[in-house]
Amino acid sequence: MPRAIDNMTGGGPLGKHIDAYQEYTELIGRLDGGKPLPEAQYEEIRRRAANPKRRLYVNWRNKETGLDCRAIGPQSMCLCQHRYNEHDWDAFETKAVRCKMPGCSCSCFHYVPVRGSQDLRCSSCHRSWREHRPQDHGCPVGGTRFASSYNCSCTGTYMQHETVFESRSERVRDGRPLDAGWMEQAAKEGLPVCHLGGIMGFSSLADGVDRAYAGLERESDGAAAAAQGAVFDMGANRFMDRMQLEDEVNTAAALHGKAAGMHALAAAQAKRRGLPPPPQPRAAGGPRTSRDTQRSNGSRSSPALSAPPAPIRANIHTLGTPLPGAGASAVGRGRQASTKAAVAAPPAAAPKAGRPRAASAAGSGVAASPKVRGGTGAAGRRLGGVRNPTAEGMRQARLARLEG
Repeated sequence: MPRAIDNMTGGGPLGKHIDAYQEYTELIGRLDGGKPLPEAQYEEIRRRAANPKRRLYVNWRNKETGLDCRAIGPQSMCLCQHRYNEHDWDAFETKAVRCKMPGCSCSCFHYVPVRGSQDLRCSSCHRSWREHRPQDHGCPVGGTRFASSYNCSCTGTYMQHETVFESRSERVRDGRPLDAGWMEQAAKEGLPVCHLGGIMGFSSLADGVDRAYAGLERESDGAAAAAQGAVFDMGANRFMDRMQLEDEVNTAAALHGKAAGMHALAAAQAKRRGLPPPPQPRAAGGPRTSRDTQRSNGSRSSPALSAPPAPIRANIHTLGTPLPGAGASAVGRGRQASTKAAVAAPPAAAPKAGRPRAASAAGSGVAASPKVRGGTGAAGRRLGGVRNPTAEGMRQARLARLEG
């Protein structure tokens, strides 16, 4: 997939090398036999892949409803056990996307809905899909062809689907969706897109039913899928929302810059939390705000002065430093109280030989407080069976425990 995230992170020299490796892997796959292609040969393949006018949009479609249930990507699997990027994705005129792996007799890409090590058994011969002939999908025994009772998320079976190849003009004619904004921009900038098949953005990673319910497919496709019994999935809907957000943010960043992408992300977060949308980022040469005037005059308001003091909380990371949000007087009062308690308390007995035990309340110089159920509450934090009402008392108890 084109490098949309570069518009948000800024890329870098290391990122460019990673992008180049990823681009080579997605374009070539295993066709090089483990040995990198000559630079001239690879550049020619990349040049052909960067021509969006010759791109084939490939989808696994329900023949009855017309819904594109799966978008075919570079790593999608064919019945010949080779992936889409190992097929002739440049066969724009004939649409005969044959396999280019040496010794393979596959005449056209035929999608198999498996992921990872998942297996799909044939309903005719009960053998794995991997044991069928690539050229005609014939079973290893008998005269039958591969068939499966696999059910898609649209409730249709495997036999009710087909792999379709379309040009951009054909999708426009049928009223089907096209690439996301950042994908369009990537194609204009010369990035290879022809090997992506049906991937038109992050939302293409979701199933067709989820895209239809989100309003990203034709209305007739969604209605037909619902009539067939396809149901709404809340978990898939959350994934769909995330993919839509990725498309929106990366489109804003690719078309209008990093600031616009960050604003789109902030607006989505505010909407999710029920907050008002953030203000639009100020364009160059726009009206100056009061904050800009303060910066130019050298007067900058300090968050520490305007914000309320943070609650005092002690932990092992604040033993040797003043507590955040506590002034010198607060620390001084805590130290005085701890000193008085230590003078009034009797000296601790010498520790016995053997395993060290936790310091008691008398040994730490901290008065015991009543137990409080749940959390720290007003009685303070608990250490060694005794609650410490002050932060300084917590610090002294921790030191006593470490020294004991």
